[in-house]
Amino acid sequence: MQDEEMVTQLPRMLYGEDERVTLLRQILKAMGQPDHAFSIIHVCGTNGKGSTSAMIAAILQASGYSVGLFTSPHIMAVEESIQINRQLISKAQFERLLATVQTVLKKLGFDPTTDLSYFETLVLVALVYFKQQQVDYVLWECGLGGELDATNAVDRVAYTLFTKISLDHMALLGDTIEAIATTKSKIIRPQTPVIVAPEQTKTTLHVLQAEAGRQSAPLQIASRDWLVTSHPTSAGQAVTIKLPERAPLTVSLALAGTYQLENLLTALTWYQQFCRDQGQVVDEAVLQRALGQVRLPGRFERLATEPLVVIDGAHNPDGIQQFVRSVQERYSDYDLTIVTGFLKDKAVAECLQLLTQLPANFILTTPINPDDRQLPVAELGALYTQITGQTAPEYPAIEAALKAANQSVRGPKPQVILVVGSFYLLKTVRQHFLS
Repeated sequence: MQDEEMVTQLPRMLYGEDERVTLLRQILKAMGQPDHAFSIIHVCGTNGKGSTSAMIAAILQASGYSVGLFTSPHIMAVEESIQINRQLISKAQFERLLATVQTVLKKLGFDPTTDLSYFETLVLVALVYFKQQQVDYVLWECGLGGELDATNAVDRVAYTLFTKISLDHMALLGDTIEAIATTKSKIIRPQTPVIVAPEQTKTTLHVLQAEAGRQSAPLQIASRDWLVTSHPTSAGQAVTIKLPERAPLTVSLALAGTYQLENLLTALTWYQQFCRDQGQVVDEAVLQRALGQVRLPGRFERLATEPLVVIDGAHNPDGIQQFVRSVQERYSDYDLTIVTGFLKDKAVAECLQLLTQLPANFILTTPINPDDRQLPVAELGALYTQITGQTAPEYPAIEAALKAANQSVRGPKPQVILVVGSFYLLKTVRQHFLS
């Protein structure tokens, strides 16, 4: 059985049921605490977790460390979630470790096919893999929430990072920023340094600072003082940053999107703290090597040039707002065609309200979701009409939507096809182009 099939047959989600984190802690203890074999940097938030984690992992690797990276969700294959030094775990390694973990679970009296969820199983496989491969550091991205997230089962962490916190997964995490920030804040550990991304709401900052105070954990807010200038390039963006007591440094950041600057500020603030803790200084050569090599699929990613096709996994209001700003900055002189589709448990109306601020031709479609959570294109079309008073072409099949986008009327301006929305939409689009 293929690894993708093996894990997708597990329960999709057991979040919040019973004492899931306590259960995982007991399992990790019985497995000999594989999470004690390396230093963990725990990254939590709503948007920007994957990008910030990838930047920090690249900085550590450029500094000579062996670095594990655990992120979610994956786009193309489950192996994307577990990497070491930017190399994905192999299918053979994944299958072998999955079988090992399931054997241990059986010995402990669990049914591995029903007692643990898909994500909880991934967490265990990742920790065992990172221990076996003797990594030095692991970037450990929360999957959902914080306090009740499976990643919070690890026994200790070296740093805690918070990227931008906004409204998402409200059915599980709460319907206010305060509620969502509160559950995320509970990953803060006693006396463990906390780094917080800029541009947080006052409510979010109050919640994080209060929890850090209760845990006697020093907290820093990432400063915009790092940033001097930035401008788009064909390879991403050129960013000039201000280093302590040194001349400004211009680095090539291989991630497009204006929203990546907030993630960069968070990563740089962490790096400065890390250097202090190690008795070192910020290394310009490390930053040059690391930031020019960061790659992350589905984040303002260019897939083709004729026509220009860019995909982005923004699927909540804050992410869509950042996407709109990036489009306005990079493609103000282009004819825009937007292909979009969402899952039905997202704030789709608000996302569409923001997206339709762009002067674009819209083409609507339906993501392919194994849990039947996709929003049917007819319902998306009805929302689009309600918001704009107009209609947009509807294609249940994603390939048909792409074909229609490619054949859309071209004027004298250059054209860009923008695919934005669910990661399940992006998976099909990437398969279409990369095959």
